Amino acid sequence: MQVRTVLLVPLIALAAACTPRQPPAPRPTIFIPAAPVEDNAEMASRALMSWEEGVVLGRQARWGEASEAYRRAAELDPGEVRYHMALADALLQGGREWESADALMAGIRAEEAKPNPNHRVLGVDYERLIRLLTRLNRLDEARTARARQEHHRRLRDAAPPRE
Repeated sequence: MQVRTVLLVPLIALAAACTPRQPPAPRPTIFIPAAPVEDNAEMASRALMSWEEGVVLGRQARWGEASEAYRRAAELDPGEVRYHMALADALLQGGREWESADALMAGIRAEEAKPNPNHRVLGVDYERLIRLLTRLNRLDEARTARARQEHHRRLRDAAPPRE
C-alpha cells in the first residue's frame, strides 16, 4: 500500500501542474470619481502660502522645514523663479549643496523660459551656479553653465536698457 501512495502523490501533483489554468474571474468595475482638478489660481495661491511659510521658517533658521515648504511651492508653481531660488538658498544653508545646485538650475531654467528673461539677473545666477558646480566637482555642468552665461551676457549687452 505504501508504494502505491508514494507513486500516486507525485502523479497527482504533476497532473495538477500540467492542467491548463483558467483565467481569473474578472473583477467588478468600481467607479471612483476623479478628484476635482485645482485651477491655476488655487494652485498659485497654495504655492504662495507655502513660500511664505518657508520665509518664516528661514528667518528662524529652520532650513530643513523651510526647504520643504519651498519645494512644495516650486512643485505647485514650477514657473515661479523665486520659489526655486528660495529652495536653492535654503538647501545651501542646510548644507545640501548638491540639491541646491539642482534647484538653482531649475530656477534658471524657469527664468529662461519666460517670454522676456532678465539676462542681467541670469548672468549673476549662472555665476552662483558655476561656483557651486565647480565646488561639487560637476565640471561638465559648470562648463555648460559658463557657455550659457556668456550667451546671456551677449544678449544683455545687445538689449536696450530696462526701465
